Amino acid sequence: MTENAAERFYRESHERNTGGARIPMLPRETATAELQASAHRYRCVFEHLQGNPGKAVVELGFGSPRLLAALAGSCAAYTIVDILDRTSAADLPSNVAFQQADLCCDFPFADARFDCAVAMMIVEHLFDPFHSFRELARITAPGGKVFVNLPNIASIRCRLELLTGRMPVTSSRDWFEKREWDGNHLHYFTVADTIRLAAVSGLQLEAIHPVGKLPGLKRLRPSLLCHEISYQFCRV
Repeated sequence: MTENAAERFYRESHERNTGGARIPMLPRETATAELQASAHRYRCVFEHLQGNPGKAVVELGFGSPRLLAALAGSCAAYTIVDILDRTSAADLPSNVAFQQADLCCDFPFADARFDCAVAMMIVEHLFDPFHSFRELARITAPGGKVFVNLPNIASIRCRLELLTGRMPVTSSRDWFEKREWDGNHLHYFTVADTIRLAAVSGLQLEAIHPVGKLPGLKRLRPSLLCHEISYQFCRV
């Protein structure tokens, strides 16, 4: 099959950031400890799946198998989707399946297929956020959960960078050296507009989970203090 422009773009990015090496999957116990040790962006997903075992889950924009053993461990089925295959089929747990797809197009699943949808660090990379949220809602069953991780362009860090005449960074600091404009982010989000976008797509906010250090402080005013947020929505 001929590689299209999007596949080539993300393949070259993956090769720059990993040297082309396959990222190993951590043992389940090690991955679990990492998820529980801090305000990890996936911690809210892990805790939900542990408390609600036996679900059908899809992760859109699957970037790394590092934590897969812990995340998929309590699920009936865990489907991972990406434009590139960043893992090896031989390493996948028995309940995990990979599907290749361009997520700028309609997601390749039937309506209400999954109990839970996960989109961590992916929507900011996709062409149309309205389409992304609409598709996340469509493939999730009513009452199901949707977890979305996004940077917050209104964080105090970004505001100070703009105030000093610098472009706010919502990805890694070395994005220019890697020749990946702000880590290949195409869109910027605030807390209020993310909630608004989700609502028109049929997703109701249930919780905001700060990521990184000082999560207790960040919860006081996430729209200002959180540079990165994991949102938990319910499909209404």
